[in-house]
Amino acid sequence: MCRALYTRCGKRWKRRLRSVSSPVLFKKMYMRFLFFCCLLCCSLAQAQTRVSYRDSLYLDHYRPQGKPNGMSVMFIHGGGFTGGETANQKPFAEGMSKRGYNVFVISYRLYLKGSSFGCNTVTPEKLKAIRLAVEDAADAAKFILSRADSFRVNPGQFFLAGSSAGAETALQLLYNPFAAADPARFDYFKTPRFCGALIFAGALVDINTMQPANWVPMLLMHGTKDQLVPFGTASHHFCPATSQGWMMLFGSKTIYEKGKEWNKPVVLYTYNGNGHEVSNYMFREFDKMDTFMRNVVTGKKIGAKEVVGVGMK
Repeated sequence: MCRALYTRCGKRWKRRLRSVSSPVLFKKMYMRFLFFCCLLCCSLAQAQTRVSYRDSLYLDHYRPQGKPNGMSVMFIHGGGFTGGETANQKPFAEGMSKRGYNVFVISYRLYLKGSSFGCNTVTPEKLKAIRLAVEDAADAAKFILSRADSFRVNPGQFFLAGSSAGAETALQLLYNPFAAADPARFDYFKTPRFCGALIFAGALVDINTMQPANWVPMLLMHGTKDQLVPFGTASHHFCPATSQGWMMLFGSKTIYEKGKEWNKPVVLYTYNGNGHEVSNYMFREFDKMDTFMRNVVTGKKIGAKEVVGVGMK
């Protein structure tokens, strides 16, 4: 990468520097430019690092660009538990790192890869896909926090985020219906490990796992016409109750109403008329995310707030 940039920059600036009459000055200016060009390239290459956290699973670490703000975020990508790539989350990771955030984008097991998360996939298989993703997210979080010093993570300013299937994984990790079956893995999270969460078109499989005592400040974004993950309470993909893949989900509106009832910090951005495309709004709503996260770490009173009608098509 540095070599390619060296060649491109060198040819371009060599043409520009031909106007310099002194050969000695030309050589000095030319070599100085190539030196700084290579430094820039190497700094860009180091901005993202891939690290293995268990077996074949890995995380892409994006260091803060410019002055760090002290906050870190672990992001879980979407893809219906059948696909998705960490590399595709680069616009989010780079956008946040440019604002001073320390970003980790994790991979996880895609149990239904080559299959479907639709109405014809039996519910136990769907739940297994979610459970395996939650296990991997838990291991990734523990890996990051166990190396907090080297990753320059402040454990008190560590956020969790996810989109679509990744948002469902994040919510299940926060309010875990699988915890009792695997205490060796999940007891670690009895002590709160995340100071807040950013959830893009996500839902819970069991609303009863969420209680006032384990509440985490949340930023929720969801479209009212989401055809895959319900905005309120409905079956996943709106599958009929007679289908073998019928599974109820509790979406952003239902979660928000619980937070409002308990007077907990939760901000819901309701996108009227929008569908599942809101799951990609982490690529565009940087100011909203930044404001929420800064309010959380500074202790600003957030309360329960719903903002309706923003970002309509």
